[in-house]
Amino acid sequence: YTTNRMSKRYLISGLPSTGKSTVTTELLRRGYYAIDADAAIASKTSEGWIWNEDRLQHALLNSNDRDVFICGSATNRDEFINLFDSVFILYIDNVTMRHRLTSRTNNNFGKDPNILAKQLRNNLGVKEYSLKRGRLVIDATRPSTTVVDMILEKL
Repeated sequence: YTTNRMSKRYLISGLPSTGKSTVTTELLRRGYYAIDADAAIASKTSEGWIWNEDRLQHALLNSNDRDVFICGSATNRDEFINLFDSVFILYIDNVTMRHRLTSRTNNNFGKDPNILAKQLRNNLGVKEYSLKRGRLVIDATRPSTTVVDMILEKL
């Protein structure tokens, strides 16, 4: 994956409903090279969402020397963390997460009470965990344009 390059590689990740796909759309609207990892890199398996290494490599190497934003998460995400210059974690509180998961219209993930409870448990401590690992934590309860502004300010 290493090349002589001036462009940067950014990962924008977070739990379900934190706004990764919305951030992708906003970055694309602004003319950035952004990829929705769920659509382009990941596959659903019995182990959950798994990133395909070849697809990820293709996305990273075909940026035409532009900065690339990979937006998404997967069970095996941490295997690829070292490929990124910076890692942003979108974070929302549990009240916001509950609302977003139960009211979303683009898919049904999180509407099942057991899955919802699991996601709310997973969200506990995410902010602290991410900060300890040097991730850039972004308050994703704000409007998507503001979230993207906050990300771009940290580049």
